[in-house]
Amino acid sequence: MEMGSGSGKDSWIVHLQGGGWCNTLDDCLQRSTTYLGSSKYMTAFGFGGILSNSMAYNPDFYNWNRVYVRYCDGGAFSGDVETGVQVTNGGKTSTLYFRGRMVWEAIIDDLLSKGMSSADRAILSGDSAGGSSVIFHCNRFRKKMPSSTDVRCLSDAGYFMDIPNLANGYSFQQFFDDIVALHKITMLPSGCTSQRSLGQCYFPEYSLQYVTPPIFLLQSPYDNFQVRYILAPTGTYSGGSWDACKQALLGCSSSQLSIIQGQLRARMLDSLNSFIGNKNWGMYMISCYYHTQVVDTFIWNSNSKINSLTPAQAFSRWYFQRELVQEVDCPFPCNPTCISTS
Repeated sequence: MEMGSGSGKDSWIVHLQGGGWCNTLDDCLQRSTTYLGSSKYMTAFGFGGILSNSMAYNPDFYNWNRVYVRYCDGGAFSGDVETGVQVTNGGKTSTLYFRGRMVWEAIIDDLLSKGMSSADRAILSGDSAGGSSVIFHCNRFRKKMPSSTDVRCLSDAGYFMDIPNLANGYSFQQFFDDIVALHKITMLPSGCTSQRSLGQCYFPEYSLQYVTPPIFLLQSPYDNFQVRYILAPTGTYSGGSWDACKQALLGCSSSQLSIIQGQLRARMLDSLNSFIGNKNWGMYMISCYYHTQVVDTFIWNSNSKINSLTPAQAFSRWYFQRELVQEVDCPFPCNPTCISTS
C-alpha cells in the first residue's frame, strides 16, 4: 500500500491480484506452499501501471492511495468454508482454508478503518482471476463505501468465456464446477444461479450483467490465457499442432486463426452487445495477444493503442470525463502497436 498525497489524498484504488485458481485439495495444498497460497512465501511487488507513483507514466492516479491486495485463497476471493480442511499428503497433515470472501471482507474493512471511509472516489480493480473477482465483488464494494463516494470498477483480463474447446468439450466449465464446490462459493448473483449452474455463473460472461456500479472492461478478445487453457488446452488437439499458435498468434495457420476469431473473439464481442451505447459500461478490447495490462506500465500507458488511445488514456477519459468509451479493435493482425507477444 502507498498512501495518497495532494489532490489524491482522498482517492483510492484497491487492486486485486490475479493468479489462477485451485480446484482440488492436492492442487490447493501445492499452492499453499507458494506466494499464491501463503504470505510466508510472498516477496515484494513493484507498483506499475495504474499503481505506479510516476506522474509521467500514470498521470491521473499516481498520487492516489494505491493498494495491491495479494491473492492467497485460490478461489478469486470468493471461498466461504467456515472451518479449516485437513489434508494428508506423504504422511503429513496440513490445514487448508477456503475463506476468500472473508479475506476480501476483512481487507476492505481494514482499509475503511485506515481512511478509505472518507474517500471521495474509489476504484476496485483487478487482473485475471482478480479481474473476475472485481465483477463478483463490485456491488459489494459499492455497499461497503459511503453513499457519497464515487465508486467504479475496472476488470482487466477477467472476462472469462464459457466456450467449447477444440474437442468440443467444456473442460473449463468442469474446472469452475470443481472450484465452486471445493470453495463452497455462494456469493454468485441470484439472477444468474436461478437460471444456470453455479459453475456457469462463475464465468463473468454470465455474471457481468448483474453489476450495478459503472465498470470498465480491459480485455483482449485474443486473450492468450483463454486460447491456451479454455479453447486449446493440451489434450484437445493432435500432437503439437497448436503449440506454435498458442505461443504467438503469428504462429497460427489461417484455419487456426479463423477458429480463434470465431470461437473466442466473435463470441466475446457478441456477449457484450447489450452494453454497447451505455456510458456506464466502458470497454477497451485490443486485438493483441495479451492477458493482463493494467499493472504493466509498458502496456498500460506506452506502446499499445486503439485509435491512438492507450489503455490508460481510454480509462481516464471514461472515468474522469464520463464519456462513452467503448474501444473495440479491428481483427488481428490489424493493430501494429501490439508488442512482440502477438
